[in-house]
Parts: sequence; structure tokens; C-alpha cells
Amino acid sequence: MADDKKQKAKEVAAENGVLNPGGAVVLAAAPMYLALIPLTYVIRHISSDRFELIYFRSYLTNADSTVQKLGETLINLIPGVASSSMTSGRAIPALSAIYLFWTFGASGAASAAGQAMAREEGLDNNHPRKHTNNLNGLPLRLRSAHYALMENFPAFALAAALAQIIAPADVQVANLLTYHVIAKLLVHYPAYLANLALPRTLAHISATSALINVCWRLAAGS
Repeated sequence: MADDKKQKAKEVAAENGVLNPGGAVVLAAAPMYLALIPLTYVIRHISSDRFELIYFRSYLTNADSTVQKLGETLINLIPGVASSSMTSGRAIPALSAIYLFWTFGASGAASAAGQAMAREEGLDNNHPRKHTNNLNGLPLRLRSAHYALMENFPAFALAAALAQIIAPADVQVANLLTYHVIAKLLVHYPAYLANLALPRTLAHISATSALINVCWRLAAGS
């Protein structure tokens, strides 16, 4: 009887597309997006009889951190942007330009190149998405990495727009956005192409946590 019930449960699950119920354990990754925030976001309360002060300290993205120096190096590579610091008010637009180019330009071209490599006839530019379901290996990873960037870009765009409006010269906010860009473009994307699951996953989660961190800081008025 018990075996019959189990079999019936499997059949019902299969009808709903669930072939491995144990896969639901992946949901446990959701809290990690919040768990990684304390690495860059710590609230310290100092109380007295008359007032309470709240200090915000970012360990990975505080002023003069390695992340800030990398961000300023990236920004200064953009033609026409002369020695722009994180407090200039131009850092966030510059980071956005880099992210836009890589997400929709460079990785898009790489995705198309992957499709061309996957077919003996090359890329069918008359029907550029017709053969995407037949990709495998590196061509599939090139396309998947491109789409992974596009899926995450709206969250960056929202956080960056809010930051530019509310706190354009906040160095730690700019550094958190810089961390997101570095993690996605210099770690997540290469790891995706190289089929390195662990660094790809950690880069994605920490980069997303940085965006949550930005909005949290802006909401708190830090």
C-alpha cells in the first residue's frame, strides 16, 4: 500500500514536471543573498541616554579599498573620462557604460560567435535564434553567459539609477556597484565560459548581495 502511494505521488509530481522532488533543496540558496550582506554591510549601534548613533562600515568596499582602486582603473580606461574618482558623481554613469557595453555588446557578439561555431554552415543571420536550442558545450555557455548578464542588468540599472539620484558622491555606494560589475564581468562571466560552477555561483550571489546592499544603504540614508 505504501509503495502504491509513493508511486502515485511520483506520477502526480511528474504530471507537474517534477521528476526529482529532492531538487527543491536548491531553494536553500535564497538566504545566501542576504547572508553575504554582512561581509560588506555592518551596522553598529552606540547608545546613550539621549541619542543613538548608527555607523555603517563596508569591509570589502570601504574607502581606498582594492575594489575602489580597481573601479577607478576601469573607469579611467574609458576614452574621454579623465581621472574620475568615486566621489566625482561620474563614477556610476561610467560603470554603467562599461556594464552596458559588455552585457549587450561584447557578450552579445560572443554569443553570436558561439552560434556560428556550433554550425558547419556558420551563423544563420536571417534566422539568428532558430538554432539556439541545438547548442552544446562552449557555444551553449557563450549564449548562457550572455543571457545571465542580461537577466541581472535590470537590477544593476535600478540600483545605479537610485544611487545616482540619491547619493551620487557616496564612495561606499559607488564601490558596491563597482564590486557588482567586477564580480559579474571579471569572475562570473569567465567562470561561466570555463565551466567553473563554484566561482560562478559565488560571484553571482555576492554581486547580487551588493545590489541589495546599495538599496538598503540608500533606504537607511547612510
